[in-house]
Amino acid sequence: MKNQTWQDKIGVGIIYIVLAALAITVVYPFIHVLSVSLSGRGEALRTGFHWFPRQITLEAYRDVVKYPFIWTGYGNTLFRMAVGTFLTLLVTVCAAYPLSRTEFPLKRLLVMLLLFTMIFDGGIVPHYLLLKELHLLNTRWVYVLPSAANAFQVLVMISFFRSIPDALVEAARIDGARDLRILTRIMLPLSMPALVTIGLWSLVHHINAFMDNLLYVTDQNKFVLQQIVRQMLIENRLDPFTSAINEVPPAPESLKMAAVIVSVLPVLVVYPFLLRYFEKGTMIGSVKG
Repeated sequence: MKNQTWQDKIGVGIIYIVLAALAITVVYPFIHVLSVSLSGRGEALRTGFHWFPRQITLEAYRDVVKYPFIWTGYGNTLFRMAVGTFLTLLVTVCAAYPLSRTEFPLKRLLVMLLLFTMIFDGGIVPHYLLLKELHLLNTRWVYVLPSAANAFQVLVMISFFRSIPDALVEAARIDGARDLRILTRIMLPLSMPALVTIGLWSLVHHINAFMDNLLYVTDQNKFVLQQIVRQMLIENRLDPFTSAINEVPPAPESLKMAAVIVSVLPVLVVYPFLLRYFEKGTMIGSVKG
């Protein structure tokens, strides 16, 4: 760094400026949403940029948490996050481990079939008819069972398993360990970064997903959080509720932004604790093969 020329310093300065501009571009929408959600009625209705609330009020959050369907949506979303992530990890590990072993027959054919499913899809109508025949419509299981298997995640897990030295597996076989013991005692503990990465992908998918709710569920008691927030943002479902419990209800924009903040809380809470595993698992899965 001490031997840098003035051209190098200018280049580094330009890089920092560009990165700072990109960071502001990414962070500003969240700041705007948070500022409007904490603003009073008059400030929230003001057009233009909102960098900070001029007068902080929690009325919008108070009305959002009083809305009964927000907690129903939270419960359904937490169900699909917990059960869906568990099933995804279970199916991914059970599919990836045998396909990562060199002695497994027909592994090339099965991997090609996995790749085929990433390129071609049956479409929404056949998918709907299949779920109807399986009696999954209007049930919470429609959120977790169809997405339990993900071809890309299986391929990432195969790559990670193959990066583990075969000498460990051979040593375990010499000691009399079978495949199930090798998987649970050797492969899974060494694969924790990849498992956390895939689990985080699954968590983010489940907390953001609403299209399956929109297509396959009509019972509002089984709606997920994102569908409830979508109704608030697009259909203004919260306005009649707030008008009934307040003489002067908060601004519609404040209610919408407060609902957005409430919907992203699970990811904001979980993500920092899993970030170090996420970075390591992503990098190893991208360079090993």
